[in-house]
Amino acid sequence: MNHFLEGAEVSGTWRALSSGIMTVDGLPANEMAIRVMAEHGIDISRHRSSLAGSWEPPAGTLFFGMAREHVSALRTIFPSRKDYIRLLGDAARPFYDGPVVEVPDPFGSRIESYREISGLLKEMILALMRHLDSPSSSLS
Repeated sequence: MNHFLEGAEVSGTWRALSSGIMTVDGLPANEMAIRVMAEHGIDISRHRSSLAGSWEPPAGTLFFGMAREHVSALRTIFPSRKDYIRLLGDAARPFYDGPVVEVPDPFGSRIESYREISGLLKEMILALMRHLDSPSSSLS
């Protein structure tokens, strides 16, 4: 998302951070993820994992889970922020009208799956950015 935010004309100041619910702090990105993102001109080679709940996001932070189980886990980790936690595919609507709402984790699969998921994420992120810039936007 940060790649697309650079140079975008989205109202306000937005920055994306990544946390996982099934990781430990400090792991590098998967080699296939690095390779596929490089195909999009995005360098994630310095990315390191961050366990959700191992740091306190600033007030007003929006949380987007890739799958419903992520949303549920985030609402357990951050119960006072449950109104700010959404499924990415739902939050990107009405600008994203694809059939897939949950984003499957390609970890452990073939590179083609990483490419497919990266395309899906791109569609959802660009749609979310249009939603964030919409005058009638309400994500909570």
